[in-house]
Amino acid sequence: MNLLVEIDKTLARLSNALDKLNRDELEYEEAEGKLTIEFEDGVKLIVSRQSATNQIWLAEPSGGWKFDFKDGKWICDKRGITLEKALSDLISEKLGEPISL
Repeated sequence: MNLLVEIDKTLARLSNALDKLNRDELEYEEAEGKLTIEFEDGVKLIVSRQSATNQIWLAEPSGGWKFDFKDGKWICDKRGITLEKALSDLISEKLGEPISL
């Protein structure tokens, strides 16, 4: 399995999920191995492909997350949650209501 291809598929899937949310409070852009989500107040979440380590990294205001591909999911070893759950929680917090990617 080519993990770089899997990373790109994941970023595209997240971008599609954000599109389906259809929320004016956030803007997003996917390009060149990076998905940037920006909120009205200027806060950004950046999901990026890390080719050298075959990981996905998530940068957010309070720190960074590293996700490894395990059992078909991107999992953060330190926190034990999936990339989708982490992003859903962070976006839900910013929007003030629960969302699910």
